[in-house]
Amino acid sequence: MLITADGLVIRSFPAGDNGIMLHILTPDRGRISVIAKGVHSKGKTAGQLASVTQLFTYANYELYRKGDMYWLRGGSIINAFYNLSMDIGKMSLATYLCSVADELSDEGEEAEQLLRMLLNSLYSLDRGQKSHRIIKGVFELRAAAMSGYAPNLMGCDICGEGYPESSYLDVMNGRLICADCQTKLNRAQNPFVHKDIPTNSEDGARNIITPISSSVLAAMRYALTASDEKIFSFNLKSTEEEILFARAAETYILNQLERSFDALDFYHSVEMQG
Repeated sequence: MLITADGLVIRSFPAGDNGIMLHILTPDRGRISVIAKGVHSKGKTAGQLASVTQLFTYANYELYRKGDMYWLRGGSIINAFYNLSMDIGKMSLATYLCSVADELSDEGEEAEQLLRMLLNSLYSLDRGQKSHRIIKGVFELRAAAMSGYAPNLMGCDICGEGYPESSYLDVMNGRLICADCQTKLNRAQNPFVHKDIPTNSEDGARNIITPISSSVLAAMRYALTASDEKIFSFNLKSTEEEILFARAAETYILNQLERSFDALDFYHSVEMQG
C-alpha cells in the first residue's frame, strides 16, 4: 500500500547493506519506522533518497507499507534545517530534542502537538532566535505536559501562595513549594543554592527539589500555557536565571521519564567547552 505523509526524521541508524532505518515523527501516525534501502549506494536514485533521510529533515514522504513496516520510495524536502549541522552546539541540542520526541512518541498514536512543538523549537534554534537554554527548557516542559506529566505550578502546594519570591520545584511530586514552607519541612535552608537537593519523604521515598526564583516560575508558567505561536516570546533578565530555568526543566523531565540521554550528555560537554 502506497501512502504519503509529512514527517520529521528524529533518528537514523544503519540497517543492512547500504540501508538505514529511520524514525520519522508524523502528525497522525505518530512515530513510524521506515527502511530506506540503497541510500549509501551509487546512483541518482540513492542520492535523491539520501537528501530526505538526513536527521532533522522535514519532508513529504512517499512510503510503501507492508505489514507493520514502511519502506521509503521517495520524498520532497519541506525544511532541512541546514544551519543545525553547521554548529556543533545547535546540532547536539537538536539531537537531544529529537531523542526526547523519540522517547515520548509511539506508532499509531497522534503526535501533531509534539511534532509542531519540535518543529518550532528546531526553527528557533536554526535561526538563532533565542537562547539555547530557553529553547531547551520550553521544549522539555511542553513535552512533559503533552505526555501527561505537567507539574502543578499554580501555587505553593502547602500554603497556597501564588506568587512566592522564591520557591522550589518538587520534581518527583510535580508540585511547587514556597521557600518558607520548604524551610519548615527542613528540606533546604538556602533558596538560591544552584543544585538539586535529594531528600527523603516520610515514607522513605527519594525526592528531588530544585530552586526557582519568581521570574523563573513566571517563565515556567508561561512555557506551559502560551499558544504554540508565542511559546518563545519571553526573556529572562540574566544568564543566572536562564540556568535556573533550564536546570529545573531538565531535572523535571529526566526524572519523570526515569532515564538519561546520551545526546544530552554530549550537549552538556559541548556547552562546557564553549
